[in-house]
Amino acid sequence: MKKVILQSGRYYHIYNRTKNGDPLFIDEDDCKFFLELYKTHVVPMAETYAYCLLHDHLHFLIKIRDDTNGNTYKSFAILFNSYAKGYNKKNARSGKVFQFKLKRIEVRRDSVFKDLVKYINLNPCKHGEAEHPADFRYCSFRATFTQHPTLIRKDELAERFGDRHALLNSFQEPANEILLKRYMLE
Repeated sequence: MKKVILQSGRYYHIYNRTKNGDPLFIDEDDCKFFLELYKTHVVPMAETYAYCLLHDHLHFLIKIRDDTNGNTYKSFAILFNSYAKGYNKKNARSGKVFQFKLKRIEVRRDSVFKDLVKYINLNPCKHGEAEHPADFRYCSFRATFTQHPTLIRKDELAERFGDRHALLNSFQEPANEILLKRYMLE
């Protein structure tokens, strides 16, 4: 029997980092390339609630769509493999880019979901990449609050937090890292 890695209708914190702490995203073109691959391979089968692409690691909070059938792992395998091939070619290097094939933890509690939204969006601040998440281009904070269409399920997020104002206000306090200990990469 084949092991089910990502089940439809379930929420997951997806994360990965580079092997040996090497850079994962050297410049903005790398981030754009990764997000285009994500849109192509993952968005058709998953709803996105938060993401962050940092120098040496990444985070996504997703829900596998209810109508998704088949091998959901394959979408992530193609994403990571395609990115690694493009990254290696661009940077005239070879070898493994990602430390893991797919690191994921199912998110079952609403309190964990909410803290992960905050944790992922505040990650650039935690790692000294930005003073405020709105200053960092490759996390979902700005995409969450813009009026324009984005990858983020903005209306669902606002509803989970009460409304858009409550969602925005939730970022005044850091995520509860004690609650999230088993969900974090670091």
